Amino acid sequence: MNRALFAVAVALCAPGLARADDAPGEVIRVEGATPPEGARDRGRLLGSAPFLTVLHPDARAPVASVADALATTAGAQTRSLGGLGAFESVSVRGAAPGHTAVLVDGVPLARIAAVTADLGRFPMDAFGQVELYRGAVPIELGGAGIGGAVNLVTRLGRGEDGERVRASIGAGSYGARHVRGRWGDDLGRVRASATLGYQGATGDYTYFSDNGTPLNPRDDGPATRGNNGFDQVDLAARAGTARGPSGAKRRPPYDDPGGFESGDPSAARPTEAVAGVRALWKRQGLPGSVAQPAAAASLATVDVLVDGRVEHALGPAVGRELGYVLVETQALHDPMGELGLGAQQRAYLTLSGGAASSWSVALGGGVRADVGLELRGDRFRDGDRRGSGGAVGGGPAPEDGGRGRADLVGARAGVAASAALACALGGAIEVTPALRVDVVRTAPTPALPGTAGTDEDPAPRRDVVASPRLTARALLAADVAVKASAGAYVRLPTLVEVFGNRGTILGSPELRPERGPTVDAGLVYAPSGALGALDRVIVQAAAFGTRARDTIALISTAGFVARAQNIGATQTYGAELIAGARLARVLTLTASYTRLVTEQRTIDPSYAGKAVPRTPGHLVYARAEAARRLRPLGGREVGAWVDAAAQGTAYLDQANFQRVPARVLAGAGVRLELTRDVAVAASVANLGDVRVVELPADRPGDVALPAALSDLAGFPLPGRSFYVSFDFRH
Repeated sequence: MNRALFAVAVALCAPGLARADDAPGEVIRVEGATPPEGARDRGRLLGSAPFLTVLHPDARAPVASVADALATTAGAQTRSLGGLGAFESVSVRGAAPGHTAVLVDGVPLARIAAVTADLGRFPMDAFGQVELYRGAVPIELGGAGIGGAVNLVTRLGRGEDGERVRASIGAGSYGARHVRGRWGDDLGRVRASATLGYQGATGDYTYFSDNGTPLNPRDDGPATRGNNGFDQVDLAARAGTARGPSGAKRRPPYDDPGGFESGDPSAARPTEAVAGVRALWKRQGLPGSVAQPAAAASLATVDVLVDGRVEHALGPAVGRELGYVLVETQALHDPMGELGLGAQQRAYLTLSGGAASSWSVALGGGVRADVGLELRGDRFRDGDRRGSGGAVGGGPAPEDGGRGRADLVGARAGVAASAALACALGGAIEVTPALRVDVVRTAPTPALPGTAGTDEDPAPRRDVVASPRLTARALLAADVAVKASAGAYVRLPTLVEVFGNRGTILGSPELRPERGPTVDAGLVYAPSGALGALDRVIVQAAAFGTRARDTIALISTAGFVARAQNIGATQTYGAELIAGARLARVLTLTASYTRLVTEQRTIDPSYAGKAVPRTPGHLVYARAEAARRLRPLGGREVGAWVDAAAQGTAYLDQANFQRVPARVLAGAGVRLELTRDVAVAASVANLGDVRVVELPADRPGDVALPAALSDLAGFPLPGRSFYVSFDFRH
């Protein structure tokens, strides 16, 4: 496949091709109702080869997380571990969460011990925008991931409406509360911003329980989800040089709130720099599953991310350098052994650091070259802190420096080289072949005396993997772009999957990386002008397919021990449609639909042909929002919205026995300006107070069974909930 992609690329990128026009861009003034997602980013959607959705915080509730916002977009679904404030990952186009890269200001959050990131901990209004790339991923963001990538971008300078200060406070059902503030301004040639916020919830709510006996309705009834609260404090500060003012409603051609605008790489430009720090503290209860609730388990997390980047010109080339350091500590407290086989007191420490350099240069003849080099190092430590040796069931501590014999310590170092060649054909078509090669060395925990397995130190693991890609974009007209991409992507196994912890999880040093091809094709329609009473029209449609092989999963063997194994292949194909428009500058309508068909391709007859767990076949989201300034209220703005989200049946297990029934949930809200700077908003989620859904009969003659409303991980969801907030901008 690699040779085929680059044979096509060489043929297309011949000398003498005409230079393509710059991607269309525009300055958008937001008037009346909020434009549908994507309309304000028209230039980027038409001009970029990947299928892209850009989310903005001004269209979200003040307590919405990044995960909540992504769940409303086409092709994306969130998977949580239950409860308010619980861990939430994102799955794009049916791919496992580990196949969607998550980045903050271009810094990858994947770790040596885990490939998924908790998007539930990031408040939406802590960022200027969130970019969701579906399928192909820009090479500067890693280029990897079958699902795509999510890039969280911090806004520098003033806010969306030109405000220097923004603050909000609110409270609602289940003890939910928040208080958040943001400051941003231009200080000469420097743009700066800072945010500080707190959010939390008591979290306990009632849900329908069948007491683990779905065929016996006599013991059904309400149950309380306890140990479900959380508290979180997050802060961020960022500053950078800027090329121009960040006044109200101003948007650069490619909507880069971080301060780096795209453009001709040969254009003269001064050196630009931006740096920042982001920190988070969170403590949360771990309520466990419905069948095995946990009343005392908890997890505390501290995250610190420091990064900086510089953009500069060297002759005709433009260089971008990035450096970062990430530190995360976590403490798991399970004094009653409710989560595993015994009481646990574990401490986790992750240290990551990296640097990247990329260069872009116009070669003439409509060809632009991009090359990059990345270095990264990670160290992870998982230690038992009970003081009893760390083995399951206790035991004397070995002579290992107090580390505890259940400790897992490992390090990973990697280097990646990437190259891309953007070739313009006739001024309307651009074809970009790209290649990324990763070389990674993973060193495991040295063997400890008396542990399970062997006393010999396991050998370090080395992986060399390539990820080729070919993307194409054609502007059929000023308002219509056709896009297509094909590539092969890779996910390396984590430290735990490779080396395990010699306790209840056993690693497999011979594990092969997950990999597979992916293709997509579709179009974007975004007219620049109004169509009668309709404006801000945006339509995206795409078909896609992926096939992952050597899928990694933890398989139970003897007793409670699980071993990481390559279980075979999976395939996913489907289509997605996004449409939005604004009517008479008052009513905004947005809708998205995703059709997913998934299949496990394995020789095991119990699973062959079955759907991939946690992937509903249908996902629908629709929203209607109206906003207008009313003279009887002194010209103050009044707005209201309703939305609905539906999903098809999904399964919790590989054999497709445990079902998550299809459901439809509705919500609504209103917003009123009290003064020029102060507004109040009220919203209600799960408007119909749905707590019980129907599990359809499997065979003729059977009866439908009631089941608890639950998420894609099988955890129960709350019923109707309210939230009221006050917003201040100045």
